[in-house]
Amino acid sequence: MRYKWIALVVLVLFAGCGPIIGAGMVSGGGVKEWKTVHGQLQDLKPGSSVLVVGPFAKTARAFYICRGEEAANFTTAFNTVGLFQADFYLADRFDESQRWLDRLKQMTAQQLQSELGLEAAPEYLVSGTILHRSTIAAPTKGIMMDVGYRLEFYDLRQHKETSFEVRAKDLFQDCIDDVVSELDSRITGG
Repeated sequence: MRYKWIALVVLVLFAGCGPIIGAGMVSGGGVKEWKTVHGQLQDLKPGSSVLVVGPFAKTARAFYICRGEEAANFTTAFNTVGLFQADFYLADRFDESQRWLDRLKQMTAQQLQSELGLEAAPEYLVSGTILHRSTIAAPTKGIMMDVGYRLEFYDLRQHKETSFEVRAKDLFQDCIDDVVSELDSRITGG
């Protein structure tokens, strides 16, 4: 009887550790580093029409979860937060995405709207690079991800670029929302 009681206590302790460890891992999630690489964030105007071009490039320290997913998720986050009116374009051939992006940069906003069938003529082309990514399980919470992005906003009218690098560490599904919320606060001051 005594051993059953000890086994029950040990089982309860182990069962309680997962949620405690998971909660500790998740607390403090969000944007950890930010660096403006080129241009000024204040040049980006909230409410502008943007075209997010995917799939994003990646470095040797990164991996795709699903090609094009980051670009699609940034599009959704821009629209959800209301920072930009975003459309999404995925290159037909992943190995030619940089050539496609270079070609798109040579077009006018009206040409892009017409050729790609967009609702609005974009003011910016948004592309990105996944700089690094690592994941780990947070018990009872989900998958924690530490990810770095370089986002580039190319102004189609003025032909200039604004880019930044950011590192976020949070639950997988929250990292891009964290980045967009931080960008929103840095641009709008809110």
